[in-house]
Amino acid sequence: MNLFSFNRIDSILVWGHGLKYLSKILADIRQNKHFEVLKIQRHKPQNIKGFVKEVYSYDYAPFWHLKEKTRYLIRTPREVCFIFIKNKLPDEDFLGEGDFRHRESLTLKKFKEELRDRYNPYENGKRSHHHVIHATDSQEQTNKILQYLGYPEAKEYFSSERSFIDLPYYLKGYKNFEVKEVDVSNLSCNVVDGNSWDDYYLKMIPLKKSPHYRGFIEGMHIYEKYVDKYLGGPLQEDYNMDRFHRIYKNFEYLKDPYQNSFVIAEKVGSIYVVLDGVHRACIHAFQGNEKIKICQISK
Repeated sequence: MNLFSFNRIDSILVWGHGLKYLSKILADIRQNKHFEVLKIQRHKPQNIKGFVKEVYSYDYAPFWHLKEKTRYLIRTPREVCFIFIKNKLPDEDFLGEGDFRHRESLTLKKFKEELRDRYNPYENGKRSHHHVIHATDSQEQTNKILQYLGYPEAKEYFSSERSFIDLPYYLKGYKNFEVKEVDVSNLSCNVVDGNSWDDYYLKMIPLKKSPHYRGFIEGMHIYEKYVDKYLGGPLQEDYNMDRFHRIYKNFEYLKDPYQNSFVIAEKVGSIYVVLDGVHRACIHAFQGNEKIKICQISK
Protein backbone atom coordinates (compact mmCIF):
# COMPACT_ATOMS: atom_id res chain seq x y z
CA MET A 1 0.00 0.00 0.00
CA ASN A 2 1.34 3.42 -0.91
CA LEU A 3 1.17 5.61 2.17
CA PHE A 4 2.31 9.01 0.99
CA SER A 5 1.57 11.33 -1.90
CA PHE A 6 3.01 14.85 -1.89
CA ASN A 7 5.73 16.91 -3.56
CA ARG A 8 9.20 16.61 -2.14
CA ILE A 9 12.76 17.59 -3.09
CA ASP A 10 15.14 14.82 -4.11
CA SER A 11 18.73 14.67 -5.29
CA ILE A 12 20.29 12.58 -8.04
CA LEU A 13 24.05 12.29 -7.76
CA VAL A 14 26.03 11.54 -10.92
CA TRP A 15 29.36 9.94 -10.08
CA GLY A 16 32.56 10.82 -11.93
CA HIS A 17 32.46 7.85 -14.31
CA GLY A 18 28.91 8.84 -15.29
CA LEU A 19 29.57 12.51 -16.07
CA LYS A 20 30.14 11.70 -19.74
CA TYR A 21 26.40 10.95 -19.80
CA LEU A 22 25.36 14.07 -17.86
CA SER A 23 23.58 15.80 -20.75
CA LYS A 24 21.67 12.58 -21.53
CA ILE A 25 20.75 12.03 -17.89
CA LEU A 26 19.46 15.60 -17.66
CA ALA A 27 17.42 15.07 -20.82
CA ASP A 28 15.94 11.88 -19.33
CA ILE A 29 14.96 13.76 -16.16
CA ARG A 30 13.34 16.57 -18.15
CA GLN A 31 11.29 14.07 -20.13
CA ASN A 32 9.85 12.55 -16.96
CA LYS A 33 6.59 14.38 -16.20
CA HIS A 34 6.96 13.71 -12.48
CA PHE A 35 10.25 15.60 -12.11
CA GLU A 36 11.31 19.24 -12.38
CA VAL A 37 14.99 20.17 -12.31
CA LEU A 38 15.60 22.88 -9.70
CA LYS A 39 19.36 23.08 -9.40
CA ILE A 40 22.44 21.55 -11.01
CA GLN A 41 25.72 21.70 -9.11
CA ARG A 42 29.05 20.16 -9.99
CA HIS A 43 31.37 19.40 -7.10
CA LYS A 44 35.00 18.38 -6.64
CA PRO A 45 35.41 16.71 -3.24
CA GLN A 46 38.82 17.00 -1.65
CA ASN A 47 38.99 13.25 -1.20
CA ILE A 48 36.78 10.82 -3.14
CA LYS A 49 37.04 8.09 -0.47
CA GLY A 50 35.88 10.46 2.25
CA PHE A 51 33.15 11.81 0.00
CA VAL A 52 31.77 8.32 -0.72
CA LYS A 53 31.67 7.63 3.01
CA GLU A 54 29.93 10.97 3.58
CA VAL A 55 27.24 10.29 0.97
CA TYR A 56 26.52 6.79 2.22
CA SER A 57 26.49 7.90 5.85
CA TYR A 58 23.00 9.18 5.03
CA ASP A 59 21.92 5.73 3.88
CA TYR A 60 19.64 3.54 5.95
CA ALA A 61 22.11 0.68 5.81
CA PRO A 62 25.31 1.17 7.88
CA PHE A 63 28.40 2.02 5.82
CA TRP A 64 30.19 -1.20 6.78
CA HIS A 65 27.36 -3.07 5.08
CA LEU A 66 27.87 -1.01 1.90
CA LYS A 67 31.68 -0.89 1.92
CA GLU A 68 32.21 -3.71 -0.56
CA LYS A 69 29.39 -2.48 -2.79
CA THR A 70 30.90 1.02 -3.00
CA ARG A 71 34.58 0.04 -3.33
CA TYR A 72 34.53 0.73 -7.09
CA LEU A 73 33.70 4.41 -6.42
CA ILE A 74 37.13 4.99 -4.89
CA ARG A 75 38.58 4.59 -8.38
CA THR A 76 36.18 7.01 -10.09
CA PRO A 77 37.18 10.58 -11.07
CA ARG A 78 37.18 13.16 -8.26
CA GLU A 79 34.26 15.09 -9.69
CA VAL A 80 30.50 14.62 -9.31
CA CYS A 81 27.30 16.47 -10.12
CA PHE A 82 24.25 16.94 -7.90
CA ILE A 83 20.88 17.37 -9.63
CA PHE A 84 18.16 18.59 -7.28
CA ILE A 85 14.64 17.88 -8.47
CA LYS A 86 11.08 18.48 -7.41
CA ASN A 87 9.50 15.05 -7.17
CA LYS A 88 5.85 15.73 -8.00
CA LEU A 89 4.70 12.15 -7.47
CA PRO A 90 6.83 10.57 -4.73
CA ASP A 91 4.47 7.57 -4.39
CA GLU A 92 6.20 6.70 -1.12
CA ASP A 93 6.11 3.33 0.59
CA PHE A 94 8.11 1.43 3.19
CA LEU A 95 10.74 -0.93 1.77
CA GLY A 96 13.28 -3.30 3.30
CA GLU A 97 13.20 -5.47 6.37
CA GLY A 98 14.22 -5.04 10.00
CA ASP A 99 16.83 -2.36 10.64
CA PHE A 100 17.00 -1.65 6.89
CA ARG A 101 13.28 -0.81 6.60
CA HIS A 102 12.84 2.71 5.30
CA ARG A 103 10.54 5.04 3.38
CA GLU A 104 11.34 5.49 -0.29
CA SER A 105 9.85 7.07 -3.40
CA LEU A 106 8.75 4.34 -5.77
CA THR A 107 8.69 6.84 -8.64
CA LEU A 108 12.34 7.79 -8.14
CA LYS A 109 13.39 4.21 -7.42
CA LYS A 110 11.97 3.03 -10.76
CA PHE A 111 13.59 5.95 -12.61
CA LYS A 112 16.94 5.35 -10.89
CA GLU A 113 17.00 1.76 -12.13
CA GLU A 114 16.10 2.89 -15.65
CA LEU A 115 19.10 5.25 -15.66
CA ARG A 116 21.37 2.51 -14.37
CA ASP A 117 20.11 0.16 -17.08
CA ARG A 118 21.04 2.77 -19.70
CA TYR A 119 24.35 4.08 -18.39
CA ASN A 120 25.96 1.62 -15.99
CA PRO A 121 28.98 -0.22 -17.43
CA TYR A 122 28.12 -3.64 -18.84
CA GLU A 123 30.20 -6.78 -18.41
CA ASN A 124 29.59 -9.87 -20.57
CA GLY A 125 26.29 -8.41 -21.71
CA LYS A 126 25.06 -7.86 -18.15
CA ARG A 127 24.62 -4.60 -16.27
CA SER A 128 27.31 -4.19 -13.63
CA HIS A 129 26.73 -2.80 -10.15
CA HIS A 130 29.18 0.05 -10.80
CA HIS A 131 26.34 2.54 -10.57
CA VAL A 132 26.73 5.85 -12.39
CA ILE A 133 24.10 7.51 -10.20
CA HIS A 134 22.92 7.56 -6.61
CA ALA A 135 19.52 8.94 -5.59
CA THR A 136 18.05 9.98 -2.26
CA ASP A 137 15.48 7.79 -0.56
CA SER A 138 13.91 10.66 1.38
CA GLN A 139 13.88 14.44 1.62
CA GLU A 140 15.76 14.05 4.92
CA GLN A 141 18.67 12.66 2.92
CA THR A 142 18.38 15.59 0.51
CA ASN A 143 18.61 17.94 3.49
CA LYS A 144 21.84 16.25 4.56
CA ILE A 145 23.32 16.71 1.09
CA LEU A 146 22.29 20.38 1.03
CA GLN A 147 23.88 20.78 4.45
CA TYR A 148 27.10 19.17 3.16
CA LEU A 149 27.15 21.73 0.32
CA GLY A 150 26.62 24.59 2.77
CA TYR A 151 22.91 25.30 2.14
CA PRO A 152 19.84 25.35 4.40
CA GLU A 153 17.30 22.52 4.35
CA ALA A 154 15.24 22.03 1.19
CA LYS A 155 12.04 23.58 2.55
CA GLU A 156 13.86 26.82 3.35
CA TYR A 157 16.39 26.86 0.52
CA PHE A 158 14.00 26.21 -2.37
CA SER A 159 11.14 28.32 -1.02
CA SER A 160 10.15 31.49 -2.87
CA GLU A 161 9.32 34.73 -1.13
CA ARG A 162 5.84 35.78 -2.22
CA SER A 163 4.65 39.27 -2.91
CA PHE A 164 2.48 40.39 -5.83
CA ILE A 165 5.09 38.52 -7.87
CA ASP A 166 6.90 35.27 -7.13
CA LEU A 167 10.64 35.66 -6.86
CA PRO A 168 12.77 32.62 -7.76
CA TYR A 169 14.18 30.79 -4.75
CA TYR A 170 17.66 32.27 -5.24
CA LEU A 171 16.44 35.86 -4.80
CA LYS A 172 15.64 36.45 -1.14
CA GLY A 173 15.51 39.43 1.20
CA TYR A 174 14.08 41.96 -1.26
CA LYS A 175 11.38 44.16 0.29
CA ASN A 176 10.70 46.87 -2.30
CA PHE A 177 9.01 46.27 -5.65
CA GLU A 178 8.21 48.74 -8.41
CA VAL A 179 6.85 47.96 -11.88
CA LYS A 180 8.14 50.38 -14.48
CA GLU A 181 8.77 50.63 -18.20
CA VAL A 182 12.39 51.11 -19.21
CA ASP A 183 14.45 51.22 -22.38
CA VAL A 184 15.83 47.84 -23.42
CA SER A 185 19.11 49.62 -24.10
CA ASN A 186 19.35 50.34 -20.36
CA LEU A 187 19.33 46.63 -19.43
CA SER A 188 22.49 44.80 -18.42
CA CYS A 189 23.09 41.33 -17.02
CA ASN A 190 25.76 39.33 -15.26
CA VAL A 191 27.42 36.65 -17.38
CA VAL A 192 30.21 34.17 -16.75
CA ASP A 193 33.67 34.20 -18.28
CA GLY A 194 36.75 32.12 -17.61
CA ASN A 195 38.38 28.79 -18.34
CA SER A 196 35.86 26.28 -16.98
CA TRP A 197 32.96 25.67 -14.61
CA ASP A 198 35.33 25.76 -11.63
CA ASP A 199 37.64 28.53 -12.89
CA TYR A 200 35.51 31.54 -13.79
CA TYR A 201 34.50 35.09 -12.92
CA LEU A 202 31.34 37.16 -13.34
CA LYS A 203 31.11 40.34 -15.35
CA MET A 204 28.31 42.77 -16.05
CA ILE A 205 27.63 43.55 -19.72
CA PRO A 206 24.82 45.13 -21.77
CA LEU A 207 21.97 42.70 -22.44
CA LYS A 208 22.55 42.78 -26.20
CA LYS A 209 26.14 41.58 -25.73
CA SER A 210 25.09 38.52 -23.75
CA PRO A 211 25.53 35.02 -25.24
CA HIS A 212 21.73 34.68 -24.95
CA TYR A 213 21.08 37.61 -27.30
CA ARG A 214 24.11 36.95 -29.52
CA GLY A 215 22.69 33.48 -30.07
CA PHE A 216 19.79 35.02 -31.97
CA ILE A 217 22.01 37.30 -34.04
CA GLU A 218 25.12 35.16 -34.66
CA GLY A 219 23.88 31.60 -34.16
CA MET A 220 22.62 29.53 -31.24
CA HIS A 221 25.91 27.63 -31.06
CA ILE A 222 27.20 30.64 -29.06
CA TYR A 223 24.58 30.18 -26.35
CA GLU A 224 24.87 26.40 -26.40
CA LYS A 225 28.65 26.53 -25.98
CA TYR A 226 28.24 28.98 -23.08
CA VAL A 227 25.80 26.69 -21.26
CA ASP A 228 27.84 23.53 -21.87
CA LYS A 229 30.96 25.19 -20.48
CA TYR A 230 29.52 26.52 -17.23
CA LEU A 231 26.48 24.36 -16.43
CA GLY A 232 26.66 22.99 -12.91
CA GLY A 233 29.24 25.61 -11.90
CA PRO A 234 28.08 29.22 -11.97
CA LEU A 235 25.03 28.25 -14.08
CA GLN A 236 22.92 26.13 -11.75
CA GLU A 237 19.44 26.55 -13.19
CA ASP A 238 18.20 24.09 -15.79
CA TYR A 239 19.61 25.95 -18.79
CA ASN A 240 19.27 24.05 -22.06
CA MET A 241 18.46 24.60 -25.71
CA ASP A 242 15.05 22.91 -25.60
CA ARG A 243 13.94 25.17 -22.76
CA PHE A 244 15.14 28.26 -24.63
CA HIS A 245 13.27 27.19 -27.76
CA ARG A 246 10.09 26.53 -25.77
CA ILE A 247 10.25 30.03 -24.30
CA TYR A 248 10.89 31.54 -27.72
CA LYS A 249 8.09 29.69 -29.51
CA ASN A 250 4.94 31.83 -29.61
CA PHE A 251 6.55 34.16 -27.04
CA GLU A 252 4.54 37.18 -25.98
CA TYR A 253 5.87 38.98 -22.92
CA LEU A 254 3.47 39.06 -19.92
CA LYS A 255 0.77 37.25 -21.88
CA ASP A 256 -1.88 35.49 -19.79
CA PRO A 257 -1.35 33.30 -17.73
CA TYR A 258 2.14 34.79 -17.25
CA GLN A 259 0.98 38.36 -16.72
CA ASN A 260 3.03 38.59 -13.48
CA SER A 261 6.16 36.95 -14.88
CA PHE A 262 8.12 40.18 -15.00
CA VAL A 263 11.77 40.44 -15.82
CA ILE A 264 13.30 41.16 -12.40
CA ALA A 265 16.01 43.81 -12.23
CA GLU A 266 17.99 45.83 -9.74
CA LYS A 267 19.00 49.41 -10.47
CA VAL A 268 22.74 50.10 -10.39
CA GLY A 269 23.46 53.73 -11.15
CA SER A 270 21.55 54.57 -14.31
CA ILE A 271 21.22 51.02 -15.61
CA TYR A 272 19.04 48.04 -14.70
CA VAL A 273 20.77 44.72 -14.05
CA VAL A 274 18.55 41.73 -14.83
CA LEU A 275 18.54 39.27 -11.93
CA ASP A 276 15.92 36.92 -13.35
CA GLY A 277 14.50 36.71 -16.88
CA VAL A 278 17.54 37.26 -19.11
CA HIS A 279 16.14 34.84 -21.69
CA ARG A 280 12.76 36.60 -21.77
CA ALA A 281 14.38 40.03 -21.97
CA CYS A 282 16.59 38.91 -24.88
CA ILE A 283 13.65 37.48 -26.82
CA HIS A 284 11.67 40.67 -26.19
CA ALA A 285 14.60 42.73 -27.49
CA PHE A 286 15.14 40.43 -30.50
CA GLN A 287 11.50 40.97 -31.45
CA GLY A 288 12.38 44.62 -31.98
CA ASN A 289 10.79 46.09 -28.84
CA GLU A 290 12.58 49.16 -27.56
CA LYS A 291 10.75 49.28 -24.22
CA ILE A 292 10.09 46.61 -21.62
CA LYS A 293 8.05 46.52 -18.43
CA ILE A 294 10.17 45.22 -15.56
CA CYS A 295 9.86 44.77 -11.82
CA GLN A 296 12.59 46.70 -10.08
CA ILE A 297 13.47 45.24 -6.69
CA SER A 298 15.59 46.53 -3.86
CA LYS A 299 16.33 45.72 -0.23
